[in-house]
Amino acid sequence: MSQLALVASALSSFTSIKTYDECVANKIPIAPTQILDANTNHVLILSRYVETEKNASKSAFNAPSKGLIQIFVITLSGESRAMLVFPQSTVLELKHVIQEKLGYIITQIRLELACKPLEDDKSLASYDIKQGDNVNILFRLLGGYGFYVIKEDLLDRKYDRDYTNRKNEGKTYFRGKLLYHKPYGWKRIALNVSGKYGSNNKWLGSVGDSSDEWPVSYHGTKKDCADSIANQGYLLSKGVRFAKGKGIYSSPKIEVAEQFAIQFVHAGYNYKVVFQNRVNPVGLVKYDDIHYWVTPDEKNIRPYGLCVKKV
Repeated sequence: MSQLALVASALSSFTSIKTYDECVANKIPIAPTQILDANTNHVLILSRYVETEKNASKSAFNAPSKGLIQIFVITLSGESRAMLVFPQSTVLELKHVIQEKLGYIITQIRLELACKPLEDDKSLASYDIKQGDNVNILFRLLGGYGFYVIKEDLLDRKYDRDYTNRKNEGKTYFRGKLLYHKPYGWKRIALNVSGKYGSNNKWLGSVGDSSDEWPVSYHGTKKDCADSIANQGYLLSKGVRFAKGKGIYSSPKIEVAEQFAIQFVHAGYNYKVVFQNRVNPVGLVKYDDIHYWVTPDEKNIRPYGLCVKKV
């Protein structure tokens, strides 16, 4: 089984992906901007976080004029902007309003409601958009292409680990002075993060008791939209507000993250996928009773592996 093909299938559960060899074999033209390279910082791959809680200010607005409803547009910087719209308006008409009020170029954005893409020629009512709903602004795929291409240099095979048939034998491990729960029952496919975060890779160490290391966490994206992890890391681009505070949610235990794991099909088998990360202990909020960690700043959580397993 081709490992790159497995990764392509996993990432395709988030956005459209083809392997380089597949494109060459089928004579599919490839533009440079379509290739996902671990050192190319302008491409989008996996997850942007949803679970958008209604802002407190939303309950304070006055009843809109007859026929109009008030919705909230979540900008690329995470701001929530109130807009009055007619449910019968098309998505393209809403984009024109967004361009007029927020300055975004229509051809460079797409809109989503609860991770569902909105098509320009359809009405807001056809998507059951109601008063108080959040509509998210996202960038279109670069160059207008319908898919991205992955090559071997997206991965770092020397750090792959297969824990599929391994169990915890009672040993304890540490990363960054915190317990490291290995992903037993899963196969870890390492992402190439060489040079991505500068020349200092001490955050990725495995000594265990070093204050320079970052501890390990896991993140499943079933409840999240998907647009950007392996290359750009985690983006707080949707103004997320959770019950435990704003930030990126992950868990030190893969069995907790598995509850939110995306499923995909590869070579006739069903798989689950979660991300393995390192998180900066500075500013990290831990809820040990429910095994959740919250990272307020997206720069302080770094995905460095995909964990997959057959369902």
